[in-house]
Amino acid sequence: MALGRRSGNDIATPPVRRHILARLAGLIAFVVVAFVMTVWIIERRTRDDEFSAAVRSVETLLAQKIDTATGLMRATVAALGTSDEIAHAFQMRDRDRLRSSVGPLFDTLRRDHRITHLYFTGLDRVNVLRMHEPETHGDLIDRFTTRTAAETGAPSAGIELGPFGTLTLRSVTPWKHDGATIGLIELGEEIGPLLADTGLSLGVHLYALIRRDTTDPTIWRQGRRMSGQPARHLEFGDHILVSQSSPETLPAERALFPELLYDGSIRTVQTSGGPLSVATAPLRDASGRAVGVLAIFADRSRAQATFTYWMILATLASLAAGAAVFFSFNRALAGVEAAYRRQHELEHRLLTISDEHQRIVRLEKLSAMGTMVGEIAHQLNNPLVGVVNMAQLAERSVDKPDRVREMLGEIRKAGQNCSAFVKRMLDFTKVSCFDSRPTDLRAIADEALALFNQSIGRRVSIERVMPDAPAVAVVDPNLLGHAIFNLLTNAAQATGEGGRVRISLAQAAHADGRPGWRFTVEDDGPGISDDAMRRLFTPFFTTRKEGTGLGLAVVQHIVLLHEGEVGAANRQEGGASLALWLPEAVSVAPRAPDESAA
Repeated sequence: MALGRRSGNDIATPPVRRHILARLAGLIAFVVVAFVMTVWIIERRTRDDEFSAAVRSVETLLAQKIDTATGLMRATVAALGTSDEIAHAFQMRDRDRLRSSVGPLFDTLRRDHRITHLYFTGLDRVNVLRMHEPETHGDLIDRFTTRTAAETGAPSAGIELGPFGTLTLRSVTPWKHDGATIGLIELGEEIGPLLADTGLSLGVHLYALIRRDTTDPTIWRQGRRMSGQPARHLEFGDHILVSQSSPETLPAERALFPELLYDGSIRTVQTSGGPLSVATAPLRDASGRAVGVLAIFADRSRAQATFTYWMILATLASLAAGAAVFFSFNRALAGVEAAYRRQHELEHRLLTISDEHQRIVRLEKLSAMGTMVGEIAHQLNNPLVGVVNMAQLAERSVDKPDRVREMLGEIRKAGQNCSAFVKRMLDFTKVSCFDSRPTDLRAIADEALALFNQSIGRRVSIERVMPDAPAVAVVDPNLLGHAIFNLLTNAAQATGEGGRVRISLAQAAHADGRPGWRFTVEDDGPGISDDAMRRLFTPFFTTRKEGTGLGLAVVQHIVLLHEGEVGAANRQEGGASLALWLPEAVSVAPRAPDESAA
């Protein structure tokens, strides 16, 4: 006979927290990586967009500076044209007098306004005086700006390439005096200072490189030697570096010239000194002819270092926040898991208690069966003795049919009584099953009283108080009948020989408002002591030497299976009262015990 069951995983808990935390850690890592990658991509695009805007700004700002310088030159020419002395010296081709008259003004222009060239040229484009090179004169000036001004009689300006490969911003203005055009005045500014101003304003480095086929390399090298400057390291394939915005050519930038000249796309290159953004723009002279390229560099190392610093801080902050979320979630899950373990352990204990109660029920049933064996034998022996005697009498009265039929009727009645008694005992053995159904509680009480009267009830008097109308509740009739039988037996044992036991049934609502019924069994015995009252429903606790201490524990277990309550109290007039309350319906059917253990 199985006395209890226990699952092998009663206290084992699934690794829920480990699985959840692993997925949470993966999610946090994914979010941090996605955040870093997104910021990095945005930074790259922003950096490229900023440099593209800087490239466009270089062209715009350089054009503005050229316009400003051109305006200054034309204003200077206008001031020169008003001087009668200078005009007379020019018309007389008196070079010494012209030089002495214009010399102080040219020194001021060169010192304060970076004017490097001043030409006085006739309308036939033959040079009369170069203020920056007084010894050179009498040659034909065949530049585009000079030809345009001479032919159109209107000012002409633009960047032009000199014979020594220098790029100069030139402004040629027709010289009018006393209503007549007497010559051409040309002012020039080398492009280097303009590049320096533009690069400083936009935070970039600018390099002007011209094509070899636009100048004579021999003359260009000669010019570099005459000025005391090296030429070899400024030649890059078919281009020559002629001007730049910074005093020196940076090695990292110079190393990119050969590749940059053949690929003008805007891009960022990683160098040993850090990232460099590079681009090129076409360089055109006053006639619109492409004479070279303007290389544009932006050092991104400081911006990259700043971005890396803040990116590391943001990543660390994200990781710290993720770690805080992870550990907070871990603590919350630990609490949930602890609560789950407590609940699981409680369920395990309840399952153990339930199994123990089933074992107690079986033990109590066997004990009660042993107690009633004598009474059962007596109940079955008396009818069987009568059956045997009446059968013998029937054999001797075969000639008296009426007498035989009478005795056979008594035999049948005795057999029916024995059969009914045996049926009640068989129902009693099914106490470990739970099969609830709508049942009239009065019928259950009557069945329990009948079994009680046939077994031990003749020593006491029974008072039955039941309602006239059916008292229907959803219960297990076998279990509930067993509980009432135990209450009656307990009351009979308490009241002793010749005592009185009262059983009643009445409708009663629970304190929480649920409708139900209350069975009350009262006796006129000595009552229950305080110590016994505290331990009344404890298994194996008894005040009788021959008792098992299981009867009331079984009653409490059966009542709890029905979601009811059981209690005991002493009566004022003497004796004890035990009452069990049952709801009209059980909300959830309890777990059915194993019938094989019955």
